[in-house]
Amino acid sequence: MYRRAVVVGALAAATAGCTDRIRDVAASTPRDLAVRSRYVDGDPLVDGQSIRALPPELHVHAASYRSGDAALGALRPDAAEARSFVDATRFVDDGGESILVVAQRLTAPEVALRLGAISRIGDGALRVAVDESGPDVDVEKLDDPVVKTLLLRLTDQQGIPERVIVSADGDRAGVTI
Repeated sequence: MYRRAVVVGALAAATAGCTDRIRDVAASTPRDLAVRSRYVDGDPLVDGQSIRALPPELHVHAASYRSGDAALGALRPDAAEARSFVDATRFVDDGGESILVVAQRLTAPEVALRLGAISRIGDGALRVAVDESGPDVDVEKLDDPVVKTLLLRLTDQQGIPERVIVSADGDRAGVTI
């Protein structure tokens, strides 16, 4: 019995950061597009950049960043998980080949976001489908919806996308890169 607990504990510790990567591999994406995602439970963005700065009838928000300084400047100082993801990104404007897209959703506390699929929808445009796990909720009926965030590192071999559309549960938000 003790050995099982040790094995289960060791496996849990070893795979703690891998769940996002497993979901990235399972998501449907174009072959020439490298994607890494990180789910953040909460709002890592500063007040002016967050979905909370938008009108309350908007439930999905997208933002994009081409440089590390811009991305770090948009993050709260205490957003350690988001900051580590940004630090590992080689941004286009910093001599790398990646951009960061931040997808945010207002929803219930029990809901988590994950990458569903990415598809090309035109010349230089991508559509990101964000899946929600948890109970099916109507955001309009929630008294106090919470912010859920999905960070996406995109490296496109066809070049930097000009526009990204993020969709979650029928709601959409677009961002020009």
